[in-house]
Amino acid sequence: MKNLLLVLSFLFLIACTDNRKKTSLDVSEESIDKYIEEKLDTSQNFEIASGLRFSKGDETYTAEQFSQNDTVILCTEEIVTPTGVLLRNFFFKDDLPVYVEEYESIYSETSDLYRQRKIYFNGAIILKAYEKTASVEEELVKLPFKEITMTMNQFDFERPKNASMQQGDYEMKFGEFLVFDLESYLILENKESGWSVALYILKGDQLVDQLYANPDAYKGKTIHPYHEFMTIGGLDRVVYKGGYIVE
Repeated sequence: MKNLLLVLSFLFLIACTDNRKKTSLDVSEESIDKYIEEKLDTSQNFEIASGLRFSKGDETYTAEQFSQNDTVILCTEEIVTPTGVLLRNFFFKDDLPVYVEEYESIYSETSDLYRQRKIYFNGAIILKAYEKTASVEEELVKLPFKEITMTMNQFDFERPKNASMQQGDYEMKFGEFLVFDLESYLILENKESGWSVALYILKGDQLVDQLYANPDAYKGKTIHPYHEFMTIGGLDRVVYKGGYIVE
């Protein structure tokens, strides 16, 4: 009986160890490069969650999430401000970050700066980080990378996930309708985070009619809209394509 209890205890410990979530991975730059190459192969299939174009002040933020079997593989984000554009790709393995690549354009009155970075992670720490910069974008591709020092707190790995799934700071709630110059917009917002989105209404539906008929009753209610990015009248718009009230 005593031996049986020891065996059961041992098996329990093994089960607990197997079920613990990994906090780091045994990876190298070479194995990460191979993993990225594999995931970028055109034969790969992904479930894609495309985020809205969120606005706060003079900044806009857009993200997408690419998953396989309910596991996030890649997140992309675009941050646009009056002083520049930052494009960032996050790669994950076993739910942990392993690689980030950045392409940034920084504008100024005197001279522009173009920067490219690649950062390798083992999920818990940065293994290596590299950077190259140029004053002319076309020159960037010709330059070699130089090793730099970066820290984990320079990255928010959850932000693009939340934006893609419309949750956290990017959970959108009904604000109002705006109508001007014969154009109608559904305004959704998150007052706590300050992010909002203006959805261009090409065609109404039951949800739009419901909100428009009694806006006070739905003020502050979480709305999950569907959307499409379209160029209309020379302007890039986030077009409303339906949605539902989150109960």
